[in-house]
Amino acid sequence: MSKEEPISARQLFTLTIMAQLGIEVLSLPHIASEKAGHDTWLAVLISGAAAQAGILLLWWLGSRFPNRNIYAYSRAVIGRPLGATLNMLYGCYYAYSGLVLTALYTDILKRWIFMMTPRWLIFLMLLIVSGNAAVSSLKRLAFISQTFLIFPVICFLLIACSGIYGLEPKHLLPVISNGWGPIMTGAYASFSAYLGYDLLLYAYPYVQTSSKKKVLIAMLAANACAIVFYVTVCLVCTTMFGPKQLLIVPEPIVFILKNYRIQILQSLDYLFLVIYVCVVTATIYVYFFLASKAFQHVRTAGLGKQAFWVWAIVGVGFAGSLFLTRRGDILRMASIQDQLAIVMVIVLPLLLLLIAGMRRIGRSQL
Repeated sequence: MSKEEPISARQLFTLTIMAQLGIEVLSLPHIASEKAGHDTWLAVLISGAAAQAGILLLWWLGSRFPNRNIYAYSRAVIGRPLGATLNMLYGCYYAYSGLVLTALYTDILKRWIFMMTPRWLIFLMLLIVSGNAAVSSLKRLAFISQTFLIFPVICFLLIACSGIYGLEPKHLLPVISNGWGPIMTGAYASFSAYLGYDLLLYAYPYVQTSSKKKVLIAMLAANACAIVFYVTVCLVCTTMFGPKQLLIVPEPIVFILKNYRIQILQSLDYLFLVIYVCVVTATIYVYFFLASKAFQHVRTAGLGKQAFWVWAIVGVGFAGSLFLTRRGDILRMASIQDQLAIVMVIVLPLLLLLIAGMRRIGRSQL
Protein backbone atom coordinates (compact mmCIF):
# COMPACT_ATOMS: atom_id res chain seq x y z
CA MET A 1 0.00 0.00 0.00
CA SER A 2 1.30 3.46 -0.87
CA LYS A 3 2.13 5.84 1.94
CA GLU A 4 0.00 8.97 2.15
CA GLU A 5 1.59 12.40 2.04
CA PRO A 6 0.49 14.79 4.81
CA ILE A 7 -2.11 17.46 4.14
CA SER A 8 -2.78 20.73 5.95
CA ALA A 9 -5.84 21.64 7.99
CA ARG A 10 -6.83 24.07 5.23
CA GLN A 11 -6.74 21.28 2.66
CA LEU A 12 -8.84 19.08 4.96
CA PHE A 13 -11.33 21.94 5.24
CA THR A 14 -11.61 22.22 1.44
CA LEU A 15 -11.81 18.47 0.88
CA THR A 16 -14.56 18.11 3.48
CA ILE A 17 -16.69 20.88 1.98
CA MET A 18 -16.46 19.32 -1.47
CA ALA A 19 -17.34 15.90 -0.03
CA GLN A 20 -20.39 17.25 1.80
CA LEU A 21 -21.97 19.38 -0.92
CA GLY A 22 -23.39 16.57 -2.98
CA ILE A 23 -26.64 16.17 -4.83
CA GLU A 24 -28.72 17.04 -1.75
CA VAL A 25 -28.38 20.73 -2.61
CA LEU A 26 -30.85 20.08 -5.40
CA SER A 27 -33.27 17.74 -3.65
CA LEU A 28 -33.04 18.57 0.07
CA PRO A 29 -35.88 21.16 0.20
CA HIS A 30 -38.24 18.67 -1.43
CA ILE A 31 -37.18 15.73 0.77
CA ALA A 32 -37.23 17.63 4.06
CA SER A 33 -40.53 19.41 3.32
CA GLU A 34 -42.29 16.04 3.12
CA LYS A 35 -41.67 15.70 6.87
CA ALA A 36 -41.15 19.20 8.26
CA GLY A 37 -43.38 21.35 6.03
CA HIS A 38 -42.52 25.05 6.17
CA ASP A 39 -40.07 24.35 9.03
CA THR A 40 -37.73 22.63 6.59
CA TRP A 41 -34.96 25.14 7.20
CA LEU A 42 -35.10 24.43 10.96
CA ALA A 43 -34.96 20.66 10.41
CA VAL A 44 -31.91 21.10 8.17
CA LEU A 45 -30.28 23.33 10.78
CA ILE A 46 -30.83 20.71 13.49
CA SER A 47 -29.40 17.92 11.31
CA GLY A 48 -26.37 20.14 10.71
CA ALA A 49 -25.91 20.51 14.46
CA ALA A 50 -26.13 16.72 14.77
CA ALA A 51 -23.39 16.45 12.15
CA GLN A 52 -21.24 18.75 14.28
CA ALA A 53 -21.66 16.28 17.15
CA GLY A 54 -20.80 13.44 14.75
CA ILE A 55 -17.58 15.21 13.80
CA LEU A 56 -16.65 15.48 17.47
CA LEU A 57 -17.26 11.73 17.83
CA LEU A 58 -14.97 10.88 14.89
CA TRP A 59 -12.29 13.29 16.09
CA TRP A 60 -12.41 11.76 19.54
CA LEU A 61 -12.03 8.29 18.03
CA GLY A 62 -9.15 9.40 15.84
CA SER A 63 -7.38 11.01 18.79
CA ARG A 64 -6.96 7.58 20.36
CA PHE A 65 -5.02 6.42 17.30
CA PRO A 66 -3.26 9.56 16.02
CA ASN A 67 -0.92 7.69 13.68
CA ARG A 68 -3.38 5.26 12.10
CA ASN A 69 -6.56 5.49 10.04
CA ILE A 70 -9.70 3.52 10.90
CA TYR A 71 -8.85 0.73 8.49
CA ALA A 72 -5.51 0.22 10.23
CA TYR A 73 -6.64 0.34 13.87
CA SER A 74 -9.90 -1.59 13.46
CA ARG A 75 -8.01 -4.88 13.90
CA ALA A 76 -6.44 -3.68 17.13
CA VAL A 77 -9.83 -2.77 18.55
CA ILE A 78 -11.99 -5.74 17.54
CA GLY A 79 -9.47 -8.34 16.34
CA ARG A 80 -8.18 -9.31 12.91
CA PRO A 81 -11.14 -11.28 11.50
CA LEU A 82 -13.74 -8.72 12.57
CA GLY A 83 -11.44 -5.86 11.60
CA ALA A 84 -11.02 -7.26 8.09
CA THR A 85 -14.79 -7.72 7.84
CA LEU A 86 -15.37 -4.16 9.01
CA ASN A 87 -12.99 -2.81 6.37
CA MET A 88 -14.79 -4.82 3.71
CA LEU A 89 -18.10 -3.39 4.87
CA TYR A 90 -16.74 0.15 4.69
CA GLY A 91 -15.40 -0.54 1.21
CA CYS A 92 -18.79 -1.79 0.02
CA TYR A 93 -20.59 1.11 1.69
CA TYR A 94 -18.43 3.81 0.08
CA ALA A 95 -18.51 2.12 -3.31
CA TYR A 96 -22.31 1.84 -3.09
CA SER A 97 -22.64 5.47 -1.96
CA GLY A 98 -20.52 6.74 -4.85
CA LEU A 99 -22.47 4.72 -7.40
CA VAL A 100 -25.85 5.83 -5.98
CA LEU A 101 -24.76 9.46 -6.15
CA THR A 102 -23.65 8.94 -9.75
CA ALA A 103 -27.01 7.39 -10.62
CA LEU A 104 -28.94 10.23 -8.96
CA TYR A 105 -27.07 12.99 -10.78
CA THR A 106 -27.25 11.08 -14.05
CA ASP A 107 -31.03 11.01 -13.62
CA ILE A 108 -31.12 14.77 -12.99
CA LEU A 109 -28.93 15.59 -16.00
CA LYS A 110 -31.04 13.27 -18.14
CA ARG A 111 -34.31 14.96 -17.14
CA TRP A 112 -33.17 18.59 -17.19
CA ILE A 113 -30.50 18.90 -19.90
CA PHE A 114 -29.60 15.77 -21.88
CA MET A 115 -33.06 14.41 -22.65
CA MET A 116 -31.93 12.73 -25.87
CA THR A 117 -28.62 11.38 -24.53
CA PRO A 118 -28.51 7.71 -23.45
CA ARG A 119 -28.51 7.38 -19.68
CA TRP A 120 -25.57 4.94 -19.73
CA LEU A 121 -23.38 7.46 -21.56
CA ILE A 122 -23.92 10.17 -18.93
CA PHE A 123 -23.28 7.62 -16.20
CA LEU A 124 -20.08 6.45 -17.88
CA MET A 125 -18.73 9.99 -18.30
CA LEU A 126 -19.23 10.75 -14.60
CA LEU A 127 -17.60 7.45 -13.64
CA ILE A 128 -14.53 8.00 -15.84
CA VAL A 129 -13.89 11.50 -14.48
CA SER A 130 -14.41 10.39 -10.87
CA GLY A 131 -12.33 7.25 -11.33
CA ASN A 132 -9.39 9.16 -12.78
CA ALA A 133 -9.36 11.43 -9.74
CA ALA A 134 -9.93 8.64 -7.20
CA VAL A 135 -6.71 6.82 -8.11
CA SER A 136 -4.76 9.81 -6.76
CA SER A 137 -3.34 10.25 -3.27
CA LEU A 138 -5.15 12.13 -0.51
CA LYS A 139 -2.88 15.13 -1.04
CA ARG A 140 -3.64 15.27 -4.76
CA LEU A 141 -7.35 14.99 -4.08
CA ALA A 142 -6.98 17.96 -1.75
CA PHE A 143 -5.30 19.96 -4.54
CA ILE A 144 -8.10 19.07 -6.95
CA SER A 145 -10.70 20.08 -4.38
CA GLN A 146 -8.97 23.42 -3.82
CA THR A 147 -9.18 24.03 -7.57
CA PHE A 148 -12.87 23.11 -7.65
CA LEU A 149 -13.80 25.22 -4.61
CA ILE A 150 -14.73 28.19 -6.80
CA PHE A 151 -17.66 26.20 -8.25
CA PRO A 152 -19.71 25.77 -5.04
CA VAL A 153 -19.09 29.48 -4.36
CA ILE A 154 -20.56 30.36 -7.76
CA CYS A 155 -23.49 28.01 -7.18
CA PHE A 156 -24.17 29.52 -3.76
CA LEU A 157 -24.22 33.02 -5.24
CA LEU A 158 -26.64 31.91 -7.95
CA ILE A 159 -28.93 30.37 -5.34
CA ALA A 160 -28.77 33.38 -3.01
CA CYS A 161 -29.39 35.86 -5.84
CA SER A 162 -32.29 33.80 -7.18
CA GLY A 163 -34.16 34.57 -3.97
CA ILE A 164 -34.01 38.36 -4.37
CA TYR A 165 -37.32 38.57 -6.22
CA GLY A 166 -40.58 36.79 -5.56
CA LEU A 167 -39.99 35.94 -1.91
CA GLU A 168 -42.98 35.27 0.33
CA PRO A 169 -41.72 35.30 3.95
CA LYS A 170 -45.19 34.35 5.15
CA HIS A 171 -44.48 30.82 3.86
CA LEU A 172 -42.15 30.42 6.86
CA LEU A 173 -44.84 31.26 9.40
CA PRO A 174 -45.91 30.19 11.91
CA VAL A 175 -42.70 28.58 13.13
CA ILE A 176 -43.05 25.14 14.80
CA SER A 177 -46.80 25.21 14.25
CA ASN A 178 -47.06 21.40 14.22
CA GLY A 179 -44.73 20.76 17.14
CA TRP A 180 -41.25 19.31 17.22
CA GLY A 181 -42.20 15.84 15.97
CA PRO A 182 -42.28 16.64 12.22
CA ILE A 183 -39.18 18.81 12.56
CA MET A 184 -37.15 16.04 14.17
CA THR A 185 -38.39 13.59 11.54
CA GLY A 186 -37.31 16.07 8.89
CA ALA A 187 -33.93 16.44 10.61
CA TYR A 188 -33.44 12.68 10.42
CA ALA A 189 -34.33 12.71 6.71
CA SER A 190 -31.93 15.61 6.14
CA PHE A 191 -28.94 14.12 7.92
CA SER A 192 -27.63 12.38 4.80
CA ALA A 193 -27.00 15.80 3.26
CA TYR A 194 -24.06 16.28 5.64
CA LEU A 195 -22.39 12.96 4.90
CA GLY A 196 -18.82 13.37 3.76
CA TYR A 197 -17.40 14.52 7.07
CA ASP A 198 -16.68 10.84 7.75
CA LEU A 199 -13.64 11.41 5.54
CA LEU A 200 -12.02 12.18 8.91
CA LEU A 201 -12.03 8.47 9.74
CA TYR A 202 -9.33 7.97 7.14
CA ALA A 203 -7.71 11.41 6.89
CA TYR A 204 -7.10 12.11 10.61
CA PRO A 205 -3.50 10.80 10.88
CA TYR A 206 -2.42 12.52 7.67
CA VAL A 207 -3.36 16.07 8.69
CA GLN A 208 -0.17 17.88 9.66
CA THR A 209 -0.84 20.59 12.26
CA SER A 210 0.82 21.94 15.38
CA SER A 211 -2.18 20.71 17.37
CA LYS A 212 -4.76 18.06 16.53
CA LYS A 213 -7.41 20.44 17.86
CA LYS A 214 -6.95 22.37 14.63
CA VAL A 215 -8.22 19.28 12.82
CA LEU A 216 -11.44 19.52 14.80
CA ILE A 217 -11.71 23.25 14.11
CA ALA A 218 -11.22 22.70 10.37
CA MET A 219 -13.89 20.00 10.29
CA LEU A 220 -16.40 22.01 12.30
CA ALA A 221 -15.79 25.05 10.10
CA ALA A 222 -16.31 23.01 6.93
CA ASN A 223 -19.57 21.58 8.26
CA ALA A 224 -20.68 25.07 9.31
CA CYS A 225 -20.24 26.20 5.71
CA ALA A 226 -22.35 23.25 4.57
CA ILE A 227 -25.03 24.24 7.10
CA VAL A 228 -25.13 27.80 5.73
CA PHE A 229 -25.36 26.46 2.17
CA TYR A 230 -28.18 24.00 2.88
CA VAL A 231 -30.21 26.32 5.11
CA THR A 232 -29.97 29.07 2.49
CA VAL A 233 -31.21 26.68 -0.21
CA CYS A 234 -34.15 25.62 1.98
CA LEU A 235 -35.06 29.21 2.89
CA VAL A 236 -35.01 30.33 -0.74
CA CYS A 237 -37.05 27.36 -1.96
CA THR A 238 -39.61 27.52 0.88
CA THR A 239 -40.21 31.26 0.48
CA MET A 240 -40.48 30.95 -3.30
CA PHE A 241 -42.74 27.89 -3.46
CA GLY A 242 -44.32 27.16 -0.13
CA PRO A 243 -44.47 23.70 1.47
CA LYS A 244 -47.33 22.36 -0.69
CA GLN A 245 -45.56 23.16 -3.96
CA LEU A 246 -42.26 21.74 -2.67
CA LEU A 247 -43.94 18.37 -2.31
CA ILE A 248 -44.36 18.07 -6.09
CA VAL A 249 -41.07 19.65 -7.28
CA PRO A 250 -38.13 17.21 -6.91
CA GLU A 251 -35.39 19.79 -7.64
CA PRO A 252 -36.92 23.16 -6.68
CA ILE A 253 -33.74 25.24 -6.94
CA VAL A 254 -33.27 24.18 -10.57
CA PHE A 255 -36.88 25.13 -11.30
CA ILE A 256 -36.31 28.56 -9.76
CA LEU A 257 -33.16 29.20 -11.78
CA LYS A 258 -34.93 28.12 -14.95
CA ASN A 259 -37.15 31.19 -14.71
CA TYR A 260 -34.16 33.57 -14.76
CA ARG A 261 -32.82 34.44 -18.20
CA ILE A 262 -29.94 36.57 -19.43
CA GLN A 263 -28.95 37.44 -22.97
CA ILE A 264 -26.07 34.99 -23.38
CA LEU A 265 -27.84 32.02 -21.77
CA GLN A 266 -31.19 30.42 -22.39
CA SER A 267 -31.62 29.91 -18.64
CA LEU A 268 -29.45 29.81 -15.54
CA ASP A 269 -30.43 26.26 -14.66
CA TYR A 270 -28.21 24.92 -17.46
CA LEU A 271 -25.25 26.90 -16.15
CA PHE A 272 -25.93 25.77 -12.59
CA LEU A 273 -26.24 22.07 -13.42
CA VAL A 274 -23.10 22.07 -15.59
CA ILE A 275 -21.04 23.86 -12.93
CA TYR A 276 -22.43 21.62 -10.20
CA VAL A 277 -21.09 18.57 -12.02
CA CYS A 278 -17.68 19.51 -10.59
CA VAL A 279 -19.09 19.53 -7.05
CA VAL A 280 -20.90 16.21 -7.42
CA THR A 281 -17.85 14.63 -9.06
CA ALA A 282 -15.74 15.70 -6.08
CA THR A 283 -18.09 13.88 -3.71
CA ILE A 284 -18.04 10.77 -5.91
CA TYR A 285 -14.25 10.57 -6.17
CA VAL A 286 -13.91 10.95 -2.39
CA TYR A 287 -16.25 7.96 -1.94
CA PHE A 288 -14.37 5.89 -4.52
CA PHE A 289 -11.05 6.81 -2.91
CA LEU A 290 -12.25 5.77 0.56
CA ALA A 291 -13.69 2.53 -0.84
CA SER A 292 -10.43 1.58 -2.55
CA LYS A 293 -8.45 2.25 0.64
CA ALA A 294 -10.86 0.12 2.67
CA PHE A 295 -10.53 -2.82 0.26
CA GLN A 296 -6.75 -2.50 0.33
CA HIS A 297 -6.78 -2.76 4.14
CA VAL A 298 -8.80 -5.98 4.18
CA ARG A 299 -5.43 -7.69 4.47
CA THR A 300 -2.70 -6.34 6.77
CA ALA A 301 -0.01 -6.52 4.09
CA GLY A 302 -2.30 -4.89 1.56
CA LEU A 303 -4.74 -6.37 -0.94
CA GLY A 304 -4.24 -5.21 -4.50
CA LYS A 305 -3.53 -1.73 -5.75
CA GLN A 306 -5.66 1.35 -5.28
CA ALA A 307 -6.14 1.81 -9.04
CA PHE A 308 -7.36 -1.77 -9.40
CA TRP A 309 -10.09 -1.31 -6.80
CA VAL A 310 -11.17 2.07 -8.17
CA TRP A 311 -11.59 0.76 -11.72
CA ALA A 312 -13.21 -2.42 -10.43
CA ILE A 313 -15.83 -0.26 -8.73
CA VAL A 314 -16.26 1.79 -11.91
CA GLY A 315 -16.65 -1.37 -14.00
CA VAL A 316 -19.20 -2.97 -11.70
CA GLY A 317 -21.07 0.31 -11.41
CA PHE A 318 -21.25 0.80 -15.16
CA ALA A 319 -22.46 -2.76 -15.70
CA GLY A 320 -25.17 -2.21 -13.10
CA SER A 321 -26.20 1.11 -14.67
CA LEU A 322 -27.25 -0.71 -17.85
CA PHE A 323 -30.11 -2.27 -15.89
CA LEU A 324 -30.90 0.82 -13.79
CA THR A 325 -33.37 2.70 -15.96
CA ARG A 326 -36.26 3.58 -13.64
CA ARG A 327 -36.12 6.56 -11.32
CA GLY A 328 -38.07 4.68 -8.64
CA ASP A 329 -35.30 2.08 -8.39
CA ILE A 330 -32.66 4.79 -8.02
CA LEU A 331 -34.64 6.48 -5.24
CA ARG A 332 -35.00 3.17 -3.41
CA MET A 333 -31.26 2.66 -3.62
CA ALA A 334 -30.74 6.15 -2.23
CA SER A 335 -33.09 5.38 0.67
CA ILE A 336 -31.06 2.26 1.51
CA GLN A 337 -27.86 4.31 1.40
CA ASP A 338 -29.34 6.81 3.88
CA GLN A 339 -30.11 4.02 6.33
CA LEU A 340 -26.68 2.45 5.91
CA ALA A 341 -25.06 5.81 6.59
CA ILE A 342 -26.46 5.95 10.12
CA VAL A 343 -24.82 2.61 10.89
CA MET A 344 -21.50 3.22 9.14
CA VAL A 345 -20.93 6.84 10.14
CA ILE A 346 -22.45 6.95 13.63
CA VAL A 347 -23.13 3.52 15.14
CA LEU A 348 -19.92 1.69 14.18
CA PRO A 349 -17.51 4.53 15.10
CA LEU A 350 -19.32 4.90 18.43
CA LEU A 351 -18.97 1.16 19.09
CA LEU A 352 -15.28 1.28 18.20
CA LEU A 353 -14.76 4.20 20.57
CA LEU A 354 -16.56 2.41 23.42
CA ILE A 355 -14.68 -0.85 22.86
CA ALA A 356 -11.34 0.96 22.63
CA GLY A 357 -12.14 2.79 25.86
CA MET A 358 -13.18 -0.34 27.71
CA ARG A 359 -10.15 -2.28 26.50
CA ARG A 360 -7.93 0.77 27.03
CA ILE A 361 -6.56 0.53 23.52
CA GLY A 362 -4.91 3.58 22.02
CA ARG A 363 -4.17 6.80 23.83
CA SER A 364 -6.35 9.85 24.25
CA GLN A 365 -5.04 13.08 22.73
CA LEU A 366 -7.78 15.32 24.14
